[in-house]
Amino acid sequence: MSLGPGMLAVALRLHWLCAYAFMLNGAVYVAGLIAGGGWRGLLPRRTDLFDALRMFRYYIGFPLAKLARRQWPHPSSNTKYNALQRGAYFTIPIAGSLSVTTGWAIHKPMQFHSLAAIFGGFDATRVWHFWLMWVFTLFVVPHVILVFADGWDTLRAMITGWSAKVMRPEVTADEH
Repeated sequence: MSLGPGMLAVALRLHWLCAYAFMLNGAVYVAGLIAGGGWRGLLPRRTDLFDALRMFRYYIGFPLAKLARRQWPHPSSNTKYNALQRGAYFTIPIAGSLSVTTGWAIHKPMQFHSLAAIFGGFDATRVWHFWLMWVFTLFVVPHVILVFADGWDTLRAMITGWSAKVMRPEVTADEH
């Protein structure tokens, strides 16, 4: 994939624009987790591996069950996030920090040569940076698919924090 011949400067500017937006988004996300105490809900638990495998099986089998018009029971979860979500949401800030670190080590190899050495040298740092991009792709693509599969209320809830599906106790009966 290319922007065309002679477009390296434009591609680098676009890359850095996206990188700064990514860093700002990550900083706001982590600040929100810390300020709201949401980080506690993302900590891994002992049973998470087995529960995550059950959820993965559910997500893989659900489309096939829909095509076959069979029931496909959703695994139960008594927490805000299921184990697969918890693992993903716990991993992404770590991967984001590594992506920013490797990006700076690649961008300024003379100034950050000791940082690149932690990842195995300049070439190895580039490989780390590349594979971290795939971690984000494997995180974002299923999320977008699941949001569209669940409906527009989920997308609105992600952006605004308000969902029509959730009954809130602060809403009185005459407001409905």
